[in-house]
Order: sequence, then C-alpha cells, then structure tokens
Amino acid sequence: MKMKNTMAAASILFFFLAGLAAAHGSTAEDDTTTIRLPSDGAVAARRRTRPWKCCDNIVRLPQKIDPPFWQCDDELEPGQCFRQCEACRDPPGRPFPGRPLICDDVFWGDDPGTSCAPAEWPWGPCCDFAICTKSIPPICHCSDEVESCAASCRQCEMVDSWSWRPLFVCRDSFTGDPGPSCTPHN
Repeated sequence: MKMKNTMAAASILFFFLAGLAAAHGSTAEDDTTTIRLPSDGAVAARRRTRPWKCCDNIVRLPQKIDPPFWQCDDELEPGQCFRQCEACRDPPGRPFPGRPLICDDVFWGDDPGTSCAPAEWPWGPCCDFAICTKSIPPICHCSDEVESCAASCRQCEMVDSWSWRPLFVCRDSFTGDPGPSCTPHN
C-alpha cells in the first residue's frame, strides 16, 4: 500500500514539475506554445468542391485526416488560375515570378478527380481483369491474357495457357483508373 502511495505521489510531482517547466519556458517573444489554426494567416482556401476540372499533378497533403486534403500543382495561365481558384501562387524554383501560376486552393474529399491527359494504359484500350489497390488514386495492373501486348507495354510476359497459341500478359502498373472493360457486362 505504501508503494502505491509513493508511486502516485511521484507521478503527481512529475506532472506538476513538467507543467511548471512548460510555463516557465514560454515568454512573450517565444511563441512555442501557440497553436496556429489553418485560418490564422493561411493563404490556401480549403474547399469541399474541387476547384479544378482535372489535374495531372495531384498532391496529397501530409495531414493524417479522413477524408484527405488534396492540392493540384498543375501550372496554369494567370487568367485561368484566377478564374477557378481563390488563391494562386508562383511555382517553386521559378527565377521570374508571374507566369505560369499554381492554384493554391486545397480540396478536402475522397476523390481528387481525373487526369487531364488522355489515359494511355500500358495494356491497351481496355481490360477485363484489372487488379487495383484501394489507394486513391489506385495502382492497377491488367491480368488479361492476350495474343500480343500493346506497343506501350514494357514488361510483356508469356503465360502458360491451355490454348494452342501463345498468350501474353502485360505486367506494367498504372496509377489511376484501369480503363473500360473489353467485354460488355449485361
């Protein structure tokens, strides 16, 4: 019983001294204990609707929240940037500011949208057996067995099959939607 009381007193003393040290270390010039919320001087606007129609350079911001924050780092002409965004900024590393600009708005949601560039899947224009991760955007590969791989496939492998002709599978991965299905599903 005496051991429990000693440990409890030591714990209380520890927390008391820690609080005293934290209060003593903070001065008017040193704002180490100040918590800044996103609204305190933040330039970027956080939105529940995407300010961009499409984005080729999507960035997931490091905050660990669900749904996550997204930002599009595509370079836009100033007129286009100011039309669709609340805040625009110069891209990092530009010696001469002004053109082009990056939208500084932040989208808060599950789906950051589609890519602006037409999708060129390494396995061709369609896929029936796509295997994708559950990440956003997904990372997919197509397990369709075809007579020949598409020209854009870098890792084309012959597979064992019951067919009399050789069949191949493209082992390349693609970040994004796996594309349409080759056979219509009714």
